Amino acid sequence: MNSLLSTTDLIIFFGSLFTVMLFGLWSGRKEDSSEDYFLAGKSTRWWGVAGSIFGSNVSANHIVGMMGVGFAVGFAQSHFEITAIAGLLMLCYFFLPVYRKLNVFTLSDYLSKRYDDKSRVSYALIMVIIMVVIQMVPGFYIGSRSINLLLQGDTGRKAVAESVLDEQGILTEVKINYGGENYGSSPKIKIGSEISENLSAVVVDGKITGVNLNGEVITSDASLPIPISFIGGSVNNPDISPGDVEPFYYKLGILIMAIVTGAYVIFGGLKAVIVTDVLQSVLLLLAGLLVAYVTFSQPEIGGWANLVARDLGSEGVERLHLYNASNHASLPWTGVLTGLMVLHFYYWGTNQFIVQRALSARTDKEARIGILAAGFFKLLIPFFSIGTGIAAYYLFKDRNLDVAQDAVFIKLLTELISPLGYGLVGLIAAGMIGAILSSLDSMMNSAATIMTFDLYKKFVNPEADDRKLISIGRIWIIVFISFAGILTIFTMDPNSQDSFFLHVAKHQGNLIAGVVIAFVVGMFWKGATAAGGVSAIIAGVVFSYGIPPLYASVAESNQTLINLFGTKLNFMHGAFISALLSLLVHILISKSTQVDPEKGKLTWIGLDIFTPQQFSVFGKTLAITLLIYAALATLVVLETLKPVHAAWIGSLWTFLCFYLSARLKASENGEAVYKEDRFWAGGLAGCAIFMLFYFF
Repeated sequence: MNSLLSTTDLIIFFGSLFTVMLFGLWSGRKEDSSEDYFLAGKSTRWWGVAGSIFGSNVSANHIVGMMGVGFAVGFAQSHFEITAIAGLLMLCYFFLPVYRKLNVFTLSDYLSKRYDDKSRVSYALIMVIIMVVIQMVPGFYIGSRSINLLLQGDTGRKAVAESVLDEQGILTEVKINYGGENYGSSPKIKIGSEISENLSAVVVDGKITGVNLNGEVITSDASLPIPISFIGGSVNNPDISPGDVEPFYYKLGILIMAIVTGAYVIFGGLKAVIVTDVLQSVLLLLAGLLVAYVTFSQPEIGGWANLVARDLGSEGVERLHLYNASNHASLPWTGVLTGLMVLHFYYWGTNQFIVQRALSARTDKEARIGILAAGFFKLLIPFFSIGTGIAAYYLFKDRNLDVAQDAVFIKLLTELISPLGYGLVGLIAAGMIGAILSSLDSMMNSAATIMTFDLYKKFVNPEADDRKLISIGRIWIIVFISFAGILTIFTMDPNSQDSFFLHVAKHQGNLIAGVVIAFVVGMFWKGATAAGGVSAIIAGVVFSYGIPPLYASVAESNQTLINLFGTKLNFMHGAFISALLSLLVHILISKSTQVDPEKGKLTWIGLDIFTPQQFSVFGKTLAITLLIYAALATLVVLETLKPVHAAWIGSLWTFLCFYLSARLKASENGEAVYKEDRFWAGGLAGCAIFMLFYFF
């Protein structure tokens, strides 16, 4: 391979990764009890919680996937980060106090205490599927793909072609905008998704110079341009295109990732995971900020202000905004403010592999501070990842480069960072791969925790001692690594053009609507029953998979629905509808079954986390706040109020609400107000609200 990494880059790249792995192994060398192994002995400091949450969450999804979605869709992808702050605050002040007060190892354990073992098993199976199949498999895919593109370097560029049609929509010519390079043989030509036998490429000196039209004429519907692409033709392998990943090295990359990650997770447990996550988070931030700085410094971009001006100009595509039409295929604003919030409440409040980091904290306050610190880091992502993706769109457009979504990050390294030298590519590559590994290790550990405690200890061997539990946990990690690696090889195309991030979000969203309802209703309503809880979890899955095809059949003959929500129901709309229906199922079945008075005490009020008065004040404050946000948004839409002014009003009101609560708490404890975590929670929430209005 003609590596993109120089000798210096390779030393920094492999040196960083192995140093991190050794730190992880060293930190987890004395895991004597199951609490040590699975919860880091509940001794994690706030910075460990912050680094581990950020590192577990921000992986290839963000450095590669989100940059790709920003490149292809735009700044609206930032909703995944900005509105996530609501989920983090829910974890801080609503979910986490319940889990820590009940001293649970797994969230399945909470469901078992609140409902019964049927809910425990249902949740456990859903979580294992999400972590191993939906998240680990794409993680191995994007990790191996990225490693290979780094190592093989720029082995050639794909040709860029454009169809030329006559007035009848008949293909008359294929215009070669860019001939590509390193074509060793004539590639196959795809028209849309079909390989054409009527066209043949002409290759001269490794570049495509033209296309011959053979046989039957090819027509286009409604005189729209026909998508043209080239498949195959690489010098070393005629079956793949220049710049694509060799299947052999793709499989080898998966194997290496499995061995490296598995080594410190198996032997070091959660403490090793947390230590490595913190170090990998530092590398990730350095990598992301450096790539962003260099990209925005290019003369074609000229900084953030010039990018904004260009995007809004005559040649721009207006991607620097947050809100798309309600029928937008990927990120409709109605789905963002409904179904995406359901996803956030699941991910941050009821997701084992995220919550497990907060459960490992030394104290409740350190857990909260760590969560809030992770939130501030998340608000950087719209700028150094998504914003950079938008800048890359214009940069590659100017340089006439055809780049797939998930290859944007690697192409930026190739075009911009590599010529600079100084080992920067190695440092950035280490940050990116480290981010991928930090997510994989978290999912391995959390999935093993669920299988060990919720299935093995509960149903197989209730008397198992710590040594046995640790051994079983290690066996499950090996099983999950092997299964996910094999599944990745056989199901994920290393040269896919699909959106990696949205793939993960869509399939995850189909499984979690009922889970969120079971947790929230169980904590809120003492009348929730065991039958209602498990029914909601199962109903959420059924509704999530059943509603989209039902919608498609109805919308086919209903133009009003198409205008509102598109021909296909977006997965965020689907998640919201599924959650509402699951809520209805939970209430109806709970009303018709017997309430357990003891289990009914495991609510926010029953556990003395809130008094009825506090809950009432919170509800009224939330209602008033939402009305203020709605009024500000209406004024902005009517162009009565500028977005920047609405941003300041909304953010100051938000901070004020938290500040008053923090001041009351500080006076009770005899501390300065800035020492209260609610003060910083207000700052975090205020920043998020500011961005939601500013980029209106």
